[in-house]
Amino acid sequence: MKVREDDIEKLLNSLKIVDVVSEVVELKKSGANYKGLCPFHSDTSPSFTVSPQKNIAKCFSCGAGGNPISFYSQYHKIGFTEACVELSKKYNIDIHYDKKNNNQEEKEFEKLYKLMEEARDYFSNNIFDNQGKEAFEYLSNRGLTAQFIKENYIGFSYNSWDKLLNDFTQKGYTLEDLLNVGLIKKGDKGYYDTFRNRIMFPITNASGKTIAFGGRTLEDRKDIAKYLNSSDTVLFNKRKNLYGFKEKGTFIRKKNYSILMEGYMDVLKAHSFGFDTAIASLGTAFTSEQGELLKRYSSNVIIAYDMDDAGQKAVERTGLILKEHGFNIRVIHFEDAKDPDEYLNKFGKDKFLERVKESKEIFDFLLEYYSREYDLSNLIGKQNFVLAFKPFFSVLEKDIEKALYLGKLAGNLDIDKSFLEKELIENNKKEKNKYNSFDENKIVIFEKKSNNFQINSLEEESLKLSLVSKEFLDFFAEKDIESSFVKKIIKILKDESMLKSHNYATSIMENSSLDEDEKELVLIYLTSSMTLEERKKEELNNHLFKDWFRLEIENSMNYAKEVKNPMFHYKLKLMLEKLKNENEFVKNLYIDFKNLVKEEANERVY
Repeated sequence: MKVREDDIEKLLNSLKIVDVVSEVVELKKSGANYKGLCPFHSDTSPSFTVSPQKNIAKCFSCGAGGNPISFYSQYHKIGFTEACVELSKKYNIDIHYDKKNNNQEEKEFEKLYKLMEEARDYFSNNIFDNQGKEAFEYLSNRGLTAQFIKENYIGFSYNSWDKLLNDFTQKGYTLEDLLNVGLIKKGDKGYYDTFRNRIMFPITNASGKTIAFGGRTLEDRKDIAKYLNSSDTVLFNKRKNLYGFKEKGTFIRKKNYSILMEGYMDVLKAHSFGFDTAIASLGTAFTSEQGELLKRYSSNVIIAYDMDDAGQKAVERTGLILKEHGFNIRVIHFEDAKDPDEYLNKFGKDKFLERVKESKEIFDFLLEYYSREYDLSNLIGKQNFVLAFKPFFSVLEKDIEKALYLGKLAGNLDIDKSFLEKELIENNKKEKNKYNSFDENKIVIFEKKSNNFQINSLEEESLKLSLVSKEFLDFFAEKDIESSFVKKIIKILKDESMLKSHNYATSIMENSSLDEDEKELVLIYLTSSMTLEERKKEELNNHLFKDWFRLEIENSMNYAKEVKNPMFHYKLKLMLEKLKNENEFVKNLYIDFKNLVKEEANERVY
């Protein structure tokens, strides 16, 4: 919906650029103007100038800036109209919409937002009736009061196949509406409710609108996921949203820090104790997009993840993403409790505040974390300890941070800082992702005494991993491999695998179908693969899986064009877009892809 032109003019005349910019930039008077550090790039000397007289701001280094509306839009990464709406509310300036632009698409979105709000209220009311008694008691036992449950719209989904579906179709919503927001699904037996017999947590966007739900099961069954989140919809992308924003993020902006947690209950418990800046990612690892969202409100974050191994590894990964976005990061350590929820229950608000005050700066956390992982009493352990910091140093932008962290690491190891500088700074350029997006068109040519043979880079890396990973070998062996050499090695590996042999090196050396050059190359691959850490193998496995998956989708899209099936092509295109943004549930997406291809083949038969 578009704001009327005369109201945009009124908004610009009413807004003061100094007021808007000073919300996020510390300004100092400089003659007739104001100056501060530019919020759009890594600025070390004030290059961002604000002119009250002209009512504009501009960075004379990167060129960013504009009038109050365009600045607000750029900084918060939102559209022009949304910026107008937020600014009008913030500064109590009335604006109106141009009804001529109230097109069908905008009406449809408003309808879906209204549907999600009604679903939120529906679930919220359910928890206070008889069927929601177990859910209410569960939350009460976890320390949440009835008033808190009501205020936060925590709800309950009935243990019914299609009650929500029936109730909302009677309200006038269509099956397509309910499918579009993820409230129902389609199965072999027809349509059914997505959430059944679950405690429901509404998920809102930064503007406070309900866009999705998380549901915790009340059933103690291994075949049912403990937590179920809405799938991505036209309103919701789990990579781009965070759980727990209160008052549209105003608390985080005002206090200038957030507390990043792992789960819904962690956040809710923190809120109930007055820690209203607590937030969490949505059933996935923390993403770069979530980092961008959080940066709109504050550059300071305290990580309060679980105390188990998985939680501590997640701190390492999340810390790198946050540091890449320029955050100041601290990490909380909980003693005698596995997570923030349990700690607050056991020890209360004051002790939690102590943990916040005693939180470690992210580099100090990594020093301690890597010290436990590597044996610093020997040379190899020390070397691996230093190399573990390469990803961290590769994302640092400020020279002062690099110098301070290098000094601390050198002091910790009692070695000359210059040695570390060469390894961690000079020879450590930022890598987008070492394993991502292999170029299947890039050919590696190996010269043999007898003849030459070629391998594209994707097949080469896949072969290396197949030598040390039975799971990936099974996956790779089914692909359409171009290189005759790779095909030969994979066949040998599969034969040995069937014979339950695990000594690939001996098997390759004794195989009569390979000449000496081929054996030598495979052993080189095997040696390089065996030195990979387990987490690097897993990372490589995931990226190679995604690249082969991408190729299969692209091949199917070409096929869809050939047989002139635009709907099949469109569905594949959507799946390809989803694959680009998906990291956690790629295997599930691959199953969906196989089912889609199978359905299309069956339709062509009939």
